Amino acid sequence: MMRGVVLVATLWLGPTADPSAPSTIVVATVRGETPVPVAQHHGHPALALPVLAGLLPVDAEISGNRDWVTVRFAEQPFRFLLDAPVLIFSGRSIPLVGGAYVARDTMFVPLQWLTVHVPSVFEEAYRYDPVAARFEDARLTPVVRRSAAPARVARPAAPVGEPASPAARRVGLRTAHKVVVDAGHGGIDPGNPGLFLPRGVKEKHVTLAIAKRLRTALGERGISVVMTRTTDTLINLFERGPMCREDCDLFVSIHLNSLPRRRGFDEVAGFETYFLDEARTADAARVARMENEALRYELEDPAGDGDPVAFILKDLHANEYLRESATLAQLVQLRAARIHPGGGRHVSQAKFAVLSTARRPAILVEAGFATNRRDAQFLASQDGQRRLAEAIADGIVEYLKQYERKVLTGATP
Repeated sequence: MMRGVVLVATLWLGPTADPSAPSTIVVATVRGETPVPVAQHHGHPALALPVLAGLLPVDAEISGNRDWVTVRFAEQPFRFLLDAPVLIFSGRSIPLVGGAYVARDTMFVPLQWLTVHVPSVFEEAYRYDPVAARFEDARLTPVVRRSAAPARVARPAAPVGEPASPAARRVGLRTAHKVVVDAGHGGIDPGNPGLFLPRGVKEKHVTLAIAKRLRTALGERGISVVMTRTTDTLINLFERGPMCREDCDLFVSIHLNSLPRRRGFDEVAGFETYFLDEARTADAARVARMENEALRYELEDPAGDGDPVAFILKDLHANEYLRESATLAQLVQLRAARIHPGGGRHVSQAKFAVLSTARRPAILVEAGFATNRRDAQFLASQDGQRRLAEAIADGIVEYLKQYERKVLTGATP
């Protein structure tokens, strides 16, 4: 039975459709054969979930914050981050050519999920014939045999580096890697004042402390690090991302969250991770506005049109690193949520100026709420900063190991 698969329609920027995709597929079950239209509202082939639910053992549930949808096929859960080309299955992040989305008040799931991943999981029960564009029920009780295999889609990537150092090999890496770590704010931009941080301590101080510890943690794992700042100085938001150049693998920007004073504001806690995309929730949009406030300290408007954030979404969904950023965000979030006193809130997306100029996978972490007493104590402590840095570093290593498996074996996600 379908549960909560109708949402408000989302904004989309009109990408080009995939001309190689079929206009319909046939779903063949013991009850007969049914043609199912293939939609391309977001530039990749997708199927209306309510239609599939009438033909196959499919139901779905939307998360409370409406960022995630869990689609169950024969009781096996597949988690989609809405409008992000990634799914989570059996604890693994699997990149896709395009994600689940909502259009005309209807939930759509990627055709790739039904035709590649479902037959891979239920290999004795379902199969897909790409020549006939036919998804077939093999009239067997579905039995899970193995996890879904990553989809084979070309992935632009930075060249594979030099052989790994002994430290990198100890954590399972096989090549050298470089990461840009960005300590949010700085100089005349203090960030948020931090209601429960120690007297005189502001967001800019804590982000720099965490960033330095992250540099140490990554160095211990054999990963070289470039810092956007190492002192209390202001760096232009639009100059931070480009520090991740050709030999750089990814960009991480560190910030602290906060809430305006209102009933219960000081009870909200936890770690969040973001990547660049249109905000899907009011809270994500709020966080982006808060972090983009730093633009008022800039001397020049790089957009040249009076609205320095207006260009961020231009060609955004053609960004070759969108799916990698979503995967990186999920892996970091999972690690940090395990050790954070406030737990993990969610992976989300929003229009962050600091991520808009990155030309590699890029994420922004909100390491906790300075308006929550327990979070603030954790963030201001050396032990808390060390544990956060270690967790973020572990998430980065897991991402780089996945990257290496795809590139060094000749496979693509």
